[in-house]
Amino acid sequence: MKPRNDVDAGPVEFAGRVIMIGCGSIGQAILPLLRRHVALRDDGLVVLSADEFGRGVAENEGARFVHCYLKPGNYRRLLSRYVRAGDLVLNLSVDVSSLDLIELANALDALYVDTSIEPWPGVFDNPMLDVRERTNFLTRKRALELARRLGPNAPTAVVDHGANPGLVSHFVKRALLDLDRAIRGRNTRPTTREEWAKLARDLGVQLIQISERDSQVSDRPKRPGEFVNTWSIEGFVAELMQPSELSLGTAETRLPRGARWHQRGSGTILLPRPGGATYARSWVPSLEGFQGLLMSHDEAFSIADYLSLRDGGRFAYRPTCMFVYHPCDDAMLSAYELEGAGWELQKVQRRLSTDIVAGIDELGVLLAGHRKNAYWYGSQLSIEEARRHVPFANATSVQVVAGALAAVVWAIRNPRRGIVEPDEMDFEECLAIAEPYLGRMVGAFTSWTPLQGRGELFPEDLDPSQPWLLKNVRSRQWRA
Repeated sequence: MKPRNDVDAGPVEFAGRVIMIGCGSIGQAILPLLRRHVALRDDGLVVLSADEFGRGVAENEGARFVHCYLKPGNYRRLLSRYVRAGDLVLNLSVDVSSLDLIELANALDALYVDTSIEPWPGVFDNPMLDVRERTNFLTRKRALELARRLGPNAPTAVVDHGANPGLVSHFVKRALLDLDRAIRGRNTRPTTREEWAKLARDLGVQLIQISERDSQVSDRPKRPGEFVNTWSIEGFVAELMQPSELSLGTAETRLPRGARWHQRGSGTILLPRPGGATYARSWVPSLEGFQGLLMSHDEAFSIADYLSLRDGGRFAYRPTCMFVYHPCDDAMLSAYELEGAGWELQKVQRRLSTDIVAGIDELGVLLAGHRKNAYWYGSQLSIEEARRHVPFANATSVQVVAGALAAVVWAIRNPRRGIVEPDEMDFEECLAIAEPYLGRMVGAFTSWTPLQGRGELFPEDLDPSQPWLLKNVRSRQWRA
């Protein structure tokens, strides 16, 4: 069944207002598109921002703009002035606690959507905290505990639904269906979590990489002492400084050297070193093999959990799942420089936008270890195509906006579902909304493996008999 194009289907009716928190690169990019998907009255959009940067865009799109700095001591009082029963809180900020906002939205009988689960400042990038306190695993665990406490009939709160985390969970399901047709000649249509997990197991998927390579370039190259990125510098630096985390699958024969289990039976591990200094190999269709950062993202947990099968207290099947990211070249160079300076952020920061002259953000999922080796499915969004939708945005921000728009519409259509992760949502419905903004959707098989070109050059402990084991995927072996 071909999913409908929800851009052409018209906006979803919504009697409430959208209260958007944060107006950075994502917030500004979503504003010109929001009313295309949600029918709002003239006063139906309010923007609360900690700075003035997005005021012009917000007011140009008919939003009420409020300069409003949310902190642990004032967020309840301030938000209670603006959020009413039946509204939707769209949280696109950093350094504002998602869990506190979800609890408040629930108390006010409002819907909630975010693109990542955020804590208050001083957590992810705080070297004084124990390494476990700075992990996404712990933040997500608290979100799942809150979901159980609020219950499945609470006002819908969609968490982690940008591009990644978010759309990549839907890419995985689309890729599994493609693999099923290619490997077994079938057209299976799973309807439950267990059926999706059995499909992944039966296809022989050992490893799922969220694989992203950003090739956007600016006409102003990075200078020494400058941090450059295509999205939130504050958010990216926090991710770089978090410990590397991933889900370990049943194909793995041993725990990687120096790794720690988050907790017994969780199937998730942390490597006690920053994600910005941990490397892995991956593949995308345009540039093929590349080395990226093995960083922590919630989708590495949620996808693996969703596709796991248990036999009593142990995993009978679980794919290894990780996020491998090569940001734009200037951002990668900025990360190298940041590490070399002892994680002291450069004094000059610049987010790339209208100065980008070429390139794409290539974001997809690589399903590997099966009979056909590896299959990549995802989005190739060029800067030219991104600007066709939002003239002042870039490819990275438009991909995130596509996920946020899908989550907003889904939450309005499904208003009493409690806290929901992307994996629990209708993937075809979400992709129908997002795909018009994602450029070229590509599915590609490859014979490439992470062993290619390595065995002759590096005397590492590789296993050629199982090329997709973590020991082969990691670019550099290290000792804790």
